[in-house]
Formats: sequence, C-alpha cells, structure tokens
Amino acid sequence: MDPIAEALDLYEAGNVNEAVNHIMEHANEISEQDQFSVAELLQQWGFLDEARRLFEELHRTYPGDHQIKFQLADIYIDLEMDEVALELVESIEPDDPEYINALMILADIYQSQGLNEVAEQKLMQAKELQPDNYLIDFGIAELAFHNGEFQKAVEHYEKIESHSGEFPFVNIHERLAESYSSIGKWEEALSYYEELELKEPDPLFKYGYTAYQLKRYDIAIKVWNDLLDLDPDYTSVYPYLAKAYEEEGIMDAASDVLKKGLKKDEHNIELYITIAKNELKQDHIEEAKRYLKEAIALDPGHEKAIVELYNIYETHGDWEDARKLIEELKKFEPYPEILDWKAGQVYNELEEYDLAKEAYTKAHTTFHQEADFLREYGYFLVEEGQIEQAISLLEKYLAQNPEDRETAEFINRMKGE
Repeated sequence: MDPIAEALDLYEAGNVNEAVNHIMEHANEISEQDQFSVAELLQQWGFLDEARRLFEELHRTYPGDHQIKFQLADIYIDLEMDEVALELVESIEPDDPEYINALMILADIYQSQGLNEVAEQKLMQAKELQPDNYLIDFGIAELAFHNGEFQKAVEHYEKIESHSGEFPFVNIHERLAESYSSIGKWEEALSYYEELELKEPDPLFKYGYTAYQLKRYDIAIKVWNDLLDLDPDYTSVYPYLAKAYEEEGIMDAASDVLKKGLKKDEHNIELYITIAKNELKQDHIEEAKRYLKEAIALDPGHEKAIVELYNIYETHGDWEDARKLIEELKKFEPYPEILDWKAGQVYNELEEYDLAKEAYTKAHTTFHQEADFLREYGYFLVEEGQIEQAISLLEKYLAQNPEDRETAEFINRMKGE
C-alpha cells in the first residue's frame, strides 16, 4: 500500500497524528505529482507547518506554478505570515492569466490586516478586469458584510444567488437574511430565514428577532425556544422570549421563561427588571418591588432599576419608601444624577422644601436642558416665590414645547401680561 493510502486509513481510524507522521516520514517516496495532493491534505487537516514545508519544496522546484503560490500564500495568511504572503502574490504580473486570482488573494491578506479600504481597492480592480466574475462579487459581498456595510453586501450577494451552492463554507441565503435584517428590511429577511435550517444559536436569535420586529410573535417564540433547546445558557434571549409571550398574552409563560433565565444568570440585571415589569402587568406589586430591590442590590448605580422601583413608590404614594431608597443609594459615590431630581420630588411631596430646593438646585446642573425637569423645577420655584428664576426656567421649557398653551398662559399671568 502506498504511503498516502496508508495515511488516509490511519486518519479515518482516528489516528490523526500517526497519519501525519506517516506522510512526513515517507515524503521522499511520494511522487512530485502527488506531493501537491498530500500538501493539500495536510492543510485540510489543519497541519499547516507540515503543509507549508511541502508546498515550499514544491515552490522551489516549480517557481512559476501560480497554484502552488496561491496555496502557499493561503497557508502563510493562516500562520499570520502576511508579509511573506504579500511578497509571494505580488510577484504575479498584471499580464498574467492568474492576475485576477492574485488580486483576490491580496484582498484577503489586506482584510486580515484590517486594511479594508485597500482590500476593497484590489477587489474593485479585479471587478473592472472581469465584471462578470461571480467570485469577485462574492469577495466584495463578504468584505462588505464583515465591515457592516449590509446594503452593499445585499447588492453583491443577490448577484451570486444562483451560484449559492458553490460556496460550501458560506450560506448565501443566511448572509442575505442577516444583511436584510441589519438594514431593517424585515420582510425580506424573514423570507430568507424561513428557507434555512439553522442549527447555531446566533443565527436563530437573529431569526427570532426579525420575526419579532414584524410582530410574528408565534414564529419568534418557536425559534427562540429552539435556540434554548440548543443552548439553555444563551441568556440574552430570555427577556426577548418573555416579551414575545407577553405580546401574545401568555403572561404565565413569560414569567416562567424569565425565572428560568434568572437561574442561568443570577447577575443579569436586565432579567430582574423585565421580571419586575411582568409582575407589575399582573398587579403583583410586592413581587415587582422584590425583584427590583434585588437588581439594585447587585448594582446600586443601575439607573434603570432605580427609576423602575421609584416609579412604583410614586404611583402608590409611598413617599417615605422612596425617601429611604434615595437616601440609601446616595451613600454610594458616584451615584446616578437622576437621584438628585427624584430627591427634589420626594422632599417636595413630604413638604421638606429646603431639602427639595437643595436637591433641585443640584439636579439643575445635569438636567438644565431636560424639558420635564425645567417645567417641574420652574413650578416648584413659583411656590417658593422665586418668580423671576421660575419664569426663566419655564420659558426654556416652553421653547422646547411651544404647544403647551397652559404653561404659556401661566407665564403671561406671572408677567402681568
């Protein structure tokens, strides 16, 4: 039996290292014609250094063979030997029949170096020379896709859609689905996603998200459940799946999903907040407060959780609880500036006006352009008798909300107009 066949038998039996060692030990017995195939085999198996040595030997024997150059350059790129790869490929002249392939490989090299503009120049140069070469369109599409230029990616992927079966490592329809989704063309994206048999978590998440945007909650629920069957630790999907259930009015399922997610990631504050909102929708006020308090315990500076809990206290007039929340959280420096604004509200409701004024004054530094704050602080200052300052704030508010006739008339009355 020849060395190649013996090596293949070893490889298929799972003895990969033995297969490679067998090939390298008998390299001198392999004909030059078969050495190319052996080197390709080693490259496919991931033994790049061994493949490189064989291709370099072949290159020394056949320096004008561009196929050897291309294979060798590909290995150099994988081994992060970009400069050597560049030197090898740039030796191919523009009048050479293989120049187009050389340009495409150069584009790969420059892309791997992060020089995306240079990579695109090489591809466009190739496109000018061979406008109908679908492999060039594929290269342009892939570069655009990885650069986040999804509209351009769509244009070029569509040109090669009829050749989609010729790219074993890239699913063109999946690329089109993701590209359309990324530019907000949800209908087009969904039509492609529905054709695919997805087996990886990230594409499944994007498929579900696309369906969710189209309010196809039934599809989103099925796809995201498939994702969780595949990977229960994909914690970012739990809040989305819960929202899809909520949109369908299946509140119990939403709660169950969120609680399962929390067991997988006990430090995911967004999950605590989402559960709290879900509990509120079911009028489970105490449960909602409990989850928000747990979120704040994990991160005392998490503004979203703080505001959600404060809003519950405000809605139910629990001003003493709101006061305790704010005063406790302000012990943590630096605290979110929103606490100064909320402190002003709380002290005002509790008729502790000096503390309210102090809090509002401090909050003004941060929220001096926030319309709601300007209105609230302005009316507070009216009650404090500081009319001139109040008018100034309310006029700034009115500049942002000229349709508020009530406030406009109030200002005119204060001015005596």
